Amino acid sequence: MNFSPIGRWLILLAGLLPAYSQPANKVTAFVGASVLPMDSERILSDQVVIVEGDRIASLGSRATTPVPAGANVIEASGKFLMPGLGEMHGHNPPIGSSPAYVESIYFLFLANGVTTVRGMLGWPGQIELRDQVKSGKILGPSLILAGPSFSGATVTSPQAAEQRVRDQKREGWDLIKVHPGLRRDSYDAMATVADQLGLRFAGHIPTEVGLIHAIERRQETIDHLDGYMEYLNGGDGPLDPRKLASVVQLTRETQTRVVPTMVLWETILGSADLRVMEAYPELRYMPKAEVDRWKRSYRARQDDAKFDRARALRLAANRKVLLKALHDGGVDILFGTDAPQQFSVPGFSVHRELRAMVEAGLPPFAALQSATRQVGTYLKTTDRFGVVAPGQRADLVLLDANPLDAIGNFSRQAGVMVRGRWLDATTIRERLALLAATQQ
Repeated sequence: MNFSPIGRWLILLAGLLPAYSQPANKVTAFVGASVLPMDSERILSDQVVIVEGDRIASLGSRATTPVPAGANVIEASGKFLMPGLGEMHGHNPPIGSSPAYVESIYFLFLANGVTTVRGMLGWPGQIELRDQVKSGKILGPSLILAGPSFSGATVTSPQAAEQRVRDQKREGWDLIKVHPGLRRDSYDAMATVADQLGLRFAGHIPTEVGLIHAIERRQETIDHLDGYMEYLNGGDGPLDPRKLASVVQLTRETQTRVVPTMVLWETILGSADLRVMEAYPELRYMPKAEVDRWKRSYRARQDDAKFDRARALRLAANRKVLLKALHDGGVDILFGTDAPQQFSVPGFSVHRELRAMVEAGLPPFAALQSATRQVGTYLKTTDRFGVVAPGQRADLVLLDANPLDAIGNFSRQAGVMVRGRWLDATTIRERLALLAATQQ
């Protein structure tokens, strides 16, 4: 039977709504798990983790930790339990998206163990979505939201920048998003008022502002490693070791965090292989029209007479050198993939990004910690999460194999818990199949 696009979305929504209406289990017990707490590189064997409501209530050995009567028991012997991941450069679907589409994007994040998303481009209605997720009306990752961006197009004077900061603080946004084109005087005005009001600012490095000024002005996160390649002349040849060491030291000393988005940026640069991306199996979970747009856009970029593939490959290679240097230099790295975006499918993109970080020279533990403990530390004023410990938000991923042995093991998921709600692998597979069916 054929259904219209609207009909298919309604079917999808009907299939997902039962999970949204179910309250979190009052008590859940993971029994026999090998726990990766992610506070340090260690494994706690044969553990019992008790979840009450949306919190981890207790953690201890099976021999000393009784399972409460009536608890929902999840047998975890031979499996590995770790915190859910944080996506620190993610996006809500575009303004005007249907409720079903929004909820499907949130489900894709959850289906892959992403339990917190920092949305990096605000539009009207997102704050309401954030509150609906928090209340349980919508099942999705916990949302931290940047407001509508500060760019050359949206901010034309320092006075406008100051007023925009005050407006976003009053409206309830969690942080400010910096986009290209912002003039330096407007950037400084934005930063001054943001500091006064206790509002974070993060994102790109506008050309007129420059990397060093943004770091010295205490921009909290530099996303996409923006500005570094320009500062280091990364498109021209090998990076200057002394200049690289100097900017790494400055980044660390100012406690500036970076969000690399390594895989997505290869797409932006044009260094990725289109044939490989076209074969990504996760594309079946996105609307066909949207995937077709991605393909057309990438072909147009590579067909442009000004496109220099050799330079694109050089930049991509130097970004890996930079990421390794930042890690080795003690800079705080926060995980992000910029999903949904060109060939960056929510949730599924984390597996590709983790592999890319390890290929750049980071140990699996460091890559995973950038998405767990370091995210929780960065967002510690919003809640307690990012490690497996009593009192932490019950955002958990149960794995069939140890991801510290091989980063690909993170994709071998037996289930995901978000704020105390458990989604087992069978349920996730069934809903993914239903979602794929709506995209044909």
